[in-house]
Amino acid sequence: MTSMNGQTLARCGRSRQRVSTTVAAAVGAALALAGCQRDMSGLAPPALEWGPLEQVVHVVDGDTADVKLVDGSQIRVRVLGIDTPETVKPNAPVQCWGPEASQWAHQILDGAQVRLAVDPAAGDVDKFGRSLRYITLADGTDYSVLAASEGMAREYPSYTNPLSKSADIAAAQTNAQSGQVGLWGPPCNGRSDN
Repeated sequence: MTSMNGQTLARCGRSRQRVSTTVAAAVGAALALAGCQRDMSGLAPPALEWGPLEQVVHVVDGDTADVKLVDGSQIRVRVLGIDTPETVKPNAPVQCWGPEASQWAHQILDGAQVRLAVDPAAGDVDKFGRSLRYITLADGTDYSVLAASEGMAREYPSYTNPLSKSADIAAAQTNAQSGQVGLWGPPCNGRSDN
């Protein structure tokens, strides 16, 4: 083994990385099936790759927006890591704090220049065909963290692996809850079904 050249070592290193990722996923799945919580705190989230400045052309609600890409195409983005109370979901009532969260999103995102990033833990699109992305404002402000800190959104941890920004979003939500900000204060008090 000591006579391996650089290419062989690099190939073996990639193989070990794939195997360890596969093993970690298998262990996580087995623990989940057994009803155990996985402790993923020791795993470093992958680095995010931010795209060029794009433009928000339409805000659907607090966690969904249409973004025009630099190539002229348009995608519907479901913002990663957060969930806002419903305002436009078919066959569902408007939820407590939904109109406020939607109005706030319009103030922040309408016409805004933003950067998008995919989180490998979430995948590319959801079951509705929306692109799963983080949104960062032109000044570097992370929209998911900002929405959670303002009490406009809850952390949305429904992914197999933790998202890159989960800890930041959860901390922002905890601060909003402590201060009874936004949906955490009256009249919703953290409930969307009021």
